[in-house]
Amino acid sequence: MTQTPANRRRFPRYRTDLPLRVRNHQERDLDGCCIGISEGGLGGILPEPIPVGSVVQLRLSLPTHPTALEVRAVVRHQLEDLRHGFEFVSLTEAEQLSIRQFCNELAIQLPSRAR
Repeated sequence: MTQTPANRRRFPRYRTDLPLRVRNHQERDLDGCCIGISEGGLGGILPEPIPVGSVVQLRLSLPTHPTALEVRAVVRHQLEDLRHGFEFVSLTEAEQLSIRQFCNELAIQLPSRAR
């Protein structure tokens, strides 16, 4: 497939299925599911919508990391089926490394067509 500016991404995405907790703009925790991840952000399904542009706190337990990660993200899109796209913001080097290691592990485990 030829890469055009519209479908070019900075980081490859990988499918996953992990519990996700989001503290929304109303300081409420929403429990959902992370369905995809990349070094730049993640996709998740939540029980209610969060407005695009909101800055949230994500809590995510990666199998390759000893403790849960708590990172800030901005909501980049929200679809009618309550799927949300989050872009990580202000990651520390340690957080970046943990997410990169998990993505690398997923890349090894999944056939190339499943990415």
